[in-house]
Amino acid sequence: MLAQLLNRDFLLESAERLRTSIEREATLQNLGEPDSVARAAQTTAGVNELKEAGEILQTVIARESRTQGALEDETAFFPRDAVMSLVQSALLDYYETHKSELIVQTGEARAGREDEIAVTDRELKDLPPTGDAARGLLNKFSQTDIGWASSLVAMGIRAFRKRREFNQQPAPPVTISNKASVALLGDWGTGLPRARKVGAAIRAKLQEAEAQNRDCHIIHLGDVYYSGWQREYEKHFLPHWPVKPGEEGKTTSWSLNANHDMYSGGHAYYDFLLRDPRFARQAQSSFFSLENDHWLILGLDTGYEEHDLAGGQAVWLGQRLTAAPGKKGLLLSHHQMFSAYERGGEKLEQKLQPALDADRIRAWFWGHEHRCAIYEPQRKVQYARCIGHGGVPVYASSRSLPTGVSYEYQGALEKGFESWALFGFAMLDFDDGRIHARYINENGEEHFSETLE
Repeated sequence: MLAQLLNRDFLLESAERLRTSIEREATLQNLGEPDSVARAAQTTAGVNELKEAGEILQTVIARESRTQGALEDETAFFPRDAVMSLVQSALLDYYETHKSELIVQTGEARAGREDEIAVTDRELKDLPPTGDAARGLLNKFSQTDIGWASSLVAMGIRAFRKRREFNQQPAPPVTISNKASVALLGDWGTGLPRARKVGAAIRAKLQEAEAQNRDCHIIHLGDVYYSGWQREYEKHFLPHWPVKPGEEGKTTSWSLNANHDMYSGGHAYYDFLLRDPRFARQAQSSFFSLENDHWLILGLDTGYEEHDLAGGQAVWLGQRLTAAPGKKGLLLSHHQMFSAYERGGEKLEQKLQPALDADRIRAWFWGHEHRCAIYEPQRKVQYARCIGHGGVPVYASSRSLPTGVSYEYQGALEKGFESWALFGFAMLDFDDGRIHARYINENGEEHFSETLE
């Protein structure tokens, strides 16, 4: 990721420049200008799609410009708006493919001070991350250059609006050991230096478990940034995944669908990531189940229909629970049913109400919110845990705990006047009917543990 593309003002100025370029690109295509026609053939973004993309982008820019940004938005802007995320994806693709000579390491990276890199280790050369800089940079490019970036944005918006068909079939059930070890991480797919540290720390914990002859599994709770393009799975996710190619026989890998994975329509999630041999057990399905003699683990897709269950997942969940009456249910999802920090979850709660009323959901782990929080029992869920702190930089919290939260991890990386929350993950060590849960930060240090009875 590039420092300038993580600056909100830079991105907004870039988006406005791209919007005007999209209008010009549509005009050039209508006139049959050769370069524009060639770009249309490669990106398959025709006149109508360019016009539609320009209109959508204008609306989104106006809305985002009226929104007050967070403090992190100067250096770590990760919008939850699909179109703004697509602009980030398109510009990153454009710079890496067409202007790679502009990309250099940041000062910390050049000096070998990896421990001081709070956000990214790459930036655009000799360019401060400001809106004015974006205007000046893009105005220097030829129409051919800016035309490519504009066509990529239009292509991304088309993919978002024409989603990949939802796979109604769940992955075949998988039996795991009563002494299994399962690594859980969420919102990890940024490829940033500290996210890579999380991957390395998980790999070390899995190797420890393998040395103890434990059955090992790893599950990502979703979100590959910025918007789930194939190039982002290739660069931000798969190279740093704790299970390396050829090791799928030792550790099974799973990845849930999430909102950022769907911002490009879910095409690369289903047809690229889930075709990687390491994720073969998922059978290109976004929902799955693992079970042993005591626990039934159910991975849900709450990203295809954001904060909801697409297709027949609710029916499938009920059937799986009914077929295992003596087992405790453990849910995994990207989105939360309830939160002390954000709104949302009503649709999930409604669809899961039968299972909740039957007292079948013992534990639930989710991501989406970029924090690690341990909840007190509520909604008939004894163990409700947010672990969305896998790879998105946010400022560390020092606030008192909100109602319903018994613990929030507040470990931090101090850099000057900034205090960045440490990333982390969870290790679940199954011991028959109990689960020993360890919460571990990016440095491999355990900061909280508990036993799920």
